[in-house]
Amino acid sequence: MIPVKTKVAASLYATMSISFWGISFVSTKAVLDTLDPYTLLVLRFAIGALFLLMILLLKRYRLTIPLKFIPHLIVLGVLGVFIHQVIQATALLTIDASSAGWMISFSPVFTVILSMIFLHEKMTVPKALGMIIAITGVLMVTTARSG
Repeated sequence: MIPVKTKVAASLYATMSISFWGISFVSTKAVLDTLDPYTLLVLRFAIGALFLLMILLLKRYRLTIPLKFIPHLIVLGVLGVFIHQVIQATALLTIDASSAGWMISFSPVFTVILSMIFLHEKMTVPKALGMIIAITGVLMVTTARSG
């Protein structure tokens, strides 16, 4: 059984993560008025990499990555970080931040579908209901202006 203190800390960290993620749409949209998407992404990744490097150095953490994982990490980096961020920044050139934020809430739906395809996870009633609720909510919010 997981201690209550650990659950509270995990919930706090998750809330902080979601908050920062939500802020990223607004701040990206604001900065795109002065920077092109690619310059913005290079600067964001450079700043993030510097902070991660500082943490590694301050904690004297030795980073060891087995060579067999390098191809997987490259694919994850390209798909999960680079392509995602380029598409998000490019989309924010033409749509507002709140619409982009709501559209990204489709992520759990795609996670369930892809986990069924690639990890052979089973579709359960709660997962199906969650997907229906998520899709309905996103459609209601993103199409509210058009009626």
